[in-house]
Amino acid sequence: MVSYARSFISTKYVWGGSTPKGFDCSGFIHYIYNNYSIKIPRTTSEYPQLFTQSVTLKDAQVGDLIVFTGTNPSVRKPGHAGIISEIKNDSIKFVHSSSSQKHFGVTETNYYKSGYPKRFLTVVRM
Repeated sequence: MVSYARSFISTKYVWGGSTPKGFDCSGFIHYIYNNYSIKIPRTTSEYPQLFTQSVTLKDAQVGDLIVFTGTNPSVRKPGHAGIISEIKNDSIKFVHSSSSQKHFGVTETNYYKSGYPKRFLTVVRM
């Protein structure tokens, strides 16, 4: 799954996009998981229904869904997400489609070397 997700790195960000022509964050996740017959809601606003399958960050595994707030971390509801792609010692990487000007489109981010920890909500075992 991770190799498949990484094969889309550099695909452009498109708001509402859910195809290789362009993805938003949840469209990318929906597309990747759907390829493996894993059912997931199309939008991050529907993710709370998945939270019954949450695990702690320290128990996260490659392939798990990592869920964040939107750009305002004080609004504690899902607004962004990615697929955990690598876990090594104190490093967690995730693949996601970002609307950030710094990392626009599908990219892989090192969780601890980013601004995402302050936006972290949960990890969901899919």
